[in-house]
Amino acid sequence: MKQLISRFILLLFVLLGMGRAIGQENLRVLTFNIWDPADIPFWEKHANGYPVDQLIHYLTEDNADILLLQEVSLEKPPHQQSYQSIKKQLSSKGYLYSAFYKPNGTTGYAPNSDNSGYPLAVFSRFPIEETFATQVTKEKKMSKGVLGIKIRVKAKSLYIFNTHLSIGNDSTDDEISKVALPFINKVTGDDMVIFAGDFNSPPASEYPNSSKRIGGYTYSSQTTQFLLDAHFNDAWAILPKGNKKGNGISCPGQDDYIKRVDQIYFRGKGLKPTLAFAKHNLWDTINLVDHNGVVVNFVLD
Repeated sequence: MKQLISRFILLLFVLLGMGRAIGQENLRVLTFNIWDPADIPFWEKHANGYPVDQLIHYLTEDNADILLLQEVSLEKPPHQQSYQSIKKQLSSKGYLYSAFYKPNGTTGYAPNSDNSGYPLAVFSRFPIEETFATQVTKEKKMSKGVLGIKIRVKAKSLYIFNTHLSIGNDSTDDEISKVALPFINKVTGDDMVIFAGDFNSPPASEYPNSSKRIGGYTYSSQTTQFLLDAHFNDAWAILPKGNKKGNGISCPGQDDYIKRVDQIYFRGKGLKPTLAFAKHNLWDTINLVDHNGVVVNFVLD
């Protein structure tokens, strides 16, 4: 009889555990600055130009559901645009839904411009219900803007935003506090939201109330402190060590203070991270020590 009761209790625990698993949905997010394909002077130095095939493998090898990409530039002429090739190949791998935002209406390297506008893109395996984008408010204009999507997971709304901030806190503080955050708050309300990208700023969770001059710019953790004050959580910082792989460094070529500029934040009841890691360097074969992709796995209750 005791053995029968023990088996019943064990079965009950198993069923309860299955119920929790069934009641949850996993969502994996990748953010990656792909290093401006329209930087023709840089890429033409390499035999095959911008390595689209290599990029696609890098983006998809970890089976992420959402890809948040920065510097997804458009080149001229249109039939040679690597973006179109990226979109086509990702679609063939199940990323059937996408959003694209081009700040300033810039296409390719404009005359007297040192960048190509640095557009933002989001690729999703989930249907996109709505798309949101902005670059400016009455108080401030962002250099590259913010792009967001709304998807539905387990009948719940989830908003995901992508950004690429300027360099130096004299710009990044206002870009976050006067444009990006007010816009996100207005769109999302109390719903679950993930906000990620290239913040070009140190994480306040690791360097609170600090600033540092590096080269010609001053960087400050105040930029990301605005996010913490708005009840966002730094996914990397909040996870215990056992749920992280590596050190989270995404810019190994930078000063220690800004080696983790690619960050993923979240807020909202029912959304929590379970795993995070920074990927290997895609560009090691051409000795480009720049951004590495950052991946966070979430569960939604």
